[in-house]
Amino acid sequence: MNKNNPQNGKIFPFVWPWKDANNNTLSFKEFVKKKPFTIIYLITIWSIIGVLGYASTRNCDGSWQLTLQCEYAFWVRNLTEAPLVFFRNLFTTPFLHNGLDHILFVSVLGYLIFVQSHEAAFGSKATALIFFSSYFTVAPFFGVFYNVGIVMFPDSEFIQFAFVRNWLGGSIGMFQVYGALATKSRKPWVMLLGPVIFEVFNLTVLGIDLHISLMHVMASYLGYAISKKFVKQI
Repeated sequence: MNKNNPQNGKIFPFVWPWKDANNNTLSFKEFVKKKPFTIIYLITIWSIIGVLGYASTRNCDGSWQLTLQCEYAFWVRNLTEAPLVFFRNLFTTPFLHNGLDHILFVSVLGYLIFVQSHEAAFGSKATALIFFSSYFTVAPFFGVFYNVGIVMFPDSEFIQFAFVRNWLGGSIGMFQVYGALATKSRKPWVMLLGPVIFEVFNLTVLGIDLHISLMHVMASYLGYAISKKFVKQI
């Protein structure tokens, strides 16, 4: 690890969107060149909202826009009922969002803070790979977990709930990138404690589903492990 890199001395190695890893201000051309993944993803998800509107986690019988997005969202049941669709939707579900709060959370907190900071430090290729890999690690893990669980515990309301709605959005990917960015922190454990505290708040105050919190925390820690093992530390 290069000790001269300003990010390496921080507990939270974030940079402003208009800065590079050395805290230099980027011109517009440099910004586009250094952070294309952030730009392309944000343009894509907001364009989808502009064309199709918001997706729905349960209401799939309304407009054709809702039906289409439901078809390409992540459904736990597809693992056994339609494996090819399950696999296909691992590529599409990161781009679908079900409300303004959902897409703003991913865009502002996830991308304009976490993801672009990682992209500045590690480059676009590593950032994209870590982001999308979460949909081929965390998502299938819980797909198997719930499908096995419904066989073993068919009366469990917790397990049943995983099947009555779809799961979508870029939050799993952004949390995995956040965990990967923790490898540059002076005290990684402080950063890795963040998602746990955040999800406790989500559960106790906002009433978010436990299923989502488990995915977010797992993605964070897996991102750290993947980056520590496979990504060159700059």
